[in-house]
Amino acid sequence: MAIAHTSSDMDLHGRTSTALHSLQHPGSRLHQRGVSLATVMDFGGRYFGHNAAEIDHDALSFPVEKYNTFISHTWRTGRIAKYAALLYYTSLFPALSFGLVAGILAFALQVNGILPTYPEPLHGSLWGTGLGGCTCFATLVMWARLVDLAESTRGTKVSYFFDRLCINQSDAKLKQSGIDSIGACLRNSDSMLVLWAPEYFTRLWCVFELAVFLEKSTNAKFKSLLENSHAEMRQASVGAMLDLRCNSSATEIKNEETMPARIVLATSAQRTRNETHDRKLVIIPVQMGVFSMAALVVGYFATVCDGAVHVLADQLVEPLSALAFFLICMPLSRLVRRYSQVRLELNKQIAQFTVSQANCYCPEDREFIKAVITYLYSETLNEIDGIAAFEHVLRSRVQQNVDNILGSRLNVPWRLAAGGMFNQTMHGLDVVAALLVQSHSADSDVVEGEPARQAARSFANVCLVPAFLYCAIVTSCLLPERKSKLGQFASNAMFVFVMSCFLFVCVFLVSGQIYKMRTLVSVPLNLTFGLIVISGPACCNYVSCCFDFHRHGGPSSNQEAGQKADQECNQVPDEDESTEETYREEADREHPKV
Repeated sequence: MAIAHTSSDMDLHGRTSTALHSLQHPGSRLHQRGVSLATVMDFGGRYFGHNAAEIDHDALSFPVEKYNTFISHTWRTGRIAKYAALLYYTSLFPALSFGLVAGILAFALQVNGILPTYPEPLHGSLWGTGLGGCTCFATLVMWARLVDLAESTRGTKVSYFFDRLCINQSDAKLKQSGIDSIGACLRNSDSMLVLWAPEYFTRLWCVFELAVFLEKSTNAKFKSLLENSHAEMRQASVGAMLDLRCNSSATEIKNEETMPARIVLATSAQRTRNETHDRKLVIIPVQMGVFSMAALVVGYFATVCDGAVHVLADQLVEPLSALAFFLICMPLSRLVRRYSQVRLELNKQIAQFTVSQANCYCPEDREFIKAVITYLYSETLNEIDGIAAFEHVLRSRVQQNVDNILGSRLNVPWRLAAGGMFNQTMHGLDVVAALLVQSHSADSDVVEGEPARQAARSFANVCLVPAFLYCAIVTSCLLPERKSKLGQFASNAMFVFVMSCFLFVCVFLVSGQIYKMRTLVSVPLNLTFGLIVISGPACCNYVSCCFDFHRHGGPSSNQEAGQKADQECNQVPDEDESTEETYREEADREHPKV
């Protein structure tokens, strides 16, 4: 999130003193208001847009003692992308769960003859796909509103901090007070959700929010105890030193024999607490939300169209399927490549981050943020030491957090594959239901055991989805981007060719041939094949992570990259913002109405 300066006449010292007082006394919650998730996501996340109408602050927000989640974002990212990321994070799992329940219900109704099926068994009837898909999409859009209704019924409210709605927009004094009290709001937040985009780490206000959330506060009365053992404790983390300071006497700290052991123990304990704390920090690239929602919608309509073509024009199935695959693979290539680039950019930004390179339009705001960071991270209130300590914490702990949530660059998070697996599951349920209905009819020519074979094959096809995405990500990494249109077209064509070969080998040469075998052979082989393709990406990702760790020397590579960035920054004059942007443009793009 980025905040535009609103009062150039305000004294910097007064602003800083107010902010530090709010950090020292987080119990003071003057004008602290929160909003519900339903309000944030209202009308497709309309409040993320630059041109939203005037906001009735009192009507949309409510007084809170603390925030369950602090939403951090930058106004330079599009509204739809952030809305898709919120859907991805908050609503995708319940939507797929309810859709799966509806699909299973449709399957049971078909098998019991309550719902009609088409005469061709392999084509199914689309009852599961239709009912399950509609339930899934309805839940996806309405989930936040349903949660809000349930909370109102129970008399509890889950509160979110969203800058535009929680900071008063009509009163200039309250507005500035709210901006300067963001640190206190972060202190009163149980968790932090970062809607990350490539612009995020370039905005100093966004970085300020991370600094406050990650900080372990300093207690000034113990500073004198550290002066006599500063050299011994330099290798320990900031948090470990604070623990030693708070839990050790002056004699123990000065003891040269026991100090190394105590540093090791304190560092280990602090690391454990940091890992627990960082579970409350969730960083979601908005591109993941866009990719997941696009894959779910496109895959669903492709499944529906495939079933409709089988029913209406069975002879056109093969040419239309080939055409549809080509048309889907072209945008898929772009989405997969975009995700790979964004994932690499996230790691690069964290490794090379420096406070001095982050942009901030107003010099007063820059000095205000640096003063607060210095207070939070420097025991001696030295600006250089404080900023360096924060940069180290960000490179180490935020990178660990990202790796724990997203995995490596070649990893396929389960939410990305969940939409495709859901669509394949619905299609498989319809096909198996049609086969079961026909096998029970008197004049049936369905081969005995064919429903079981088809069920096993459907399971293998469902498991192919994460393997297909993993192959697509690896292929996109191996095929470099081309600047020319002809080169880009050739690269995309190669991507489609590789993915076509992958599907042909898996679906026709492996799963298709296994399906033709006897039931006692086909079922266990298809189940085994499905388990192999679903576990293959995880095994490959584990091997690649181990290889990268041994090759680059583990987490220290981030520190080396950060030191290199520091050296480069010292050689380049610091500029707050490009001279091509005016104040009005900056205010509109960074924080409209705030």
